[in-house]
Amino acid sequence: MGNASTIRRWTKGFTLLEMMISMAIGLVVLGVGLQLYTSSVKATFTASQRSEMQQDFRAAANLLQKDISMAGAGALGQQGLASYSVGLPTGGSATIPVYPCSLSTCNYINGAPVAYPQTSGAPYLYSIIPGYNFGITVNTTEGPTDIITVSYADATLPLNCYTVDVISATTVLFELPTPLPATCILPPGYTVPALNAAGVGLQAGDFILFGQSAVGVVSNVTTGVVTSGAYSAAYTVTFNNGDPGHINQPTITNGSMLSLPTGISTSISAVRLLVITYYLDLSPLDHVTPRLMRVQNGRTPAPVAEGVSCLKFSYDVDQNGTIIANQTSLPTGVTPAMITKVNILHMSLRSQLHGTSGYNSIDLQTSVSARNLTMGQEYPISGSSY
Repeated sequence: MGNASTIRRWTKGFTLLEMMISMAIGLVVLGVGLQLYTSSVKATFTASQRSEMQQDFRAAANLLQKDISMAGAGALGQQGLASYSVGLPTGGSATIPVYPCSLSTCNYINGAPVAYPQTSGAPYLYSIIPGYNFGITVNTTEGPTDIITVSYADATLPLNCYTVDVISATTVLFELPTPLPATCILPPGYTVPALNAAGVGLQAGDFILFGQSAVGVVSNVTTGVVTSGAYSAAYTVTFNNGDPGHINQPTITNGSMLSLPTGISTSISAVRLLVITYYLDLSPLDHVTPRLMRVQNGRTPAPVAEGVSCLKFSYDVDQNGTIIANQTSLPTGVTPAMITKVNILHMSLRSQLHGTSGYNSIDLQTSVSARNLTMGQEYPISGSSY
């Protein structure tokens, strides 16, 4: 046999240079993919923030606009008060009434209460009470924020169906007549609720307007004793001295329940007022963005929306037939009863979380007609004035 030939098999792989080039291309592709993923996450985060802001913003704006548009409805104006206001305790040793209050305190605006506006030296509860620069400062460049207070009748409680029997400056007996008076107009199938019914009846801290004369803040409601067979139910409502807002001052003659005539009176009707204040709050300190708060009567303040960083108002007023627009603070001689329109100059809401490019924000600028006040000014009650 001849010499055996040797078969050699060569295994050929990648060179170091080829591997380096492949790794470089792979890193580039991976980096592009990572960048696309990061951009997608950022876009999702931004969209989620904006969607949440829009929901909060819509809810806050709707509630604020509803309350402003209802100012004066069925209460301070339609009770016969064209001034859309009622006098509060004044004179002598009277303590100046303040707001906004819960059952325990009124220190919600910069840690202190706010005095009711005074006209001719006397404090008044108006249908709309401006609060220019009364609020907290969120941005030092923009300065202090505003607060606003509105009041109107609570249509859910037909208090006018009851007869008012004033026992004293601190006690009133409400009796339900049989049959109901003609002024008691109820929806079909609706019955007059008991005044001590949980949730729908009177509660501690509620404002009660008696005719055109006085306002009292409810301290307690208990079942009373009817005075005759002409009544089917009775409830004793007390208005004790010492409420945080100093509304109940039974020893003061002017602007208190002491001015009401004692006994049953057909000329005095009662209505529950909703006295509502909007303001910005930064407490508790774990909140990194301020909240829009709403406090009603003697309730605990409730948050309306998180992240509201600016709240500013101006007002259109009717001064003897001349409209003065965009007043942040009312001119001399102009009272809150002359307000015809509330302009929300700025209500800014920003995201609760800080993204890589900063906070997202939305700003509202709109106007809300104070239709009840405007109606009273265009068609005033005969013989009345501001």
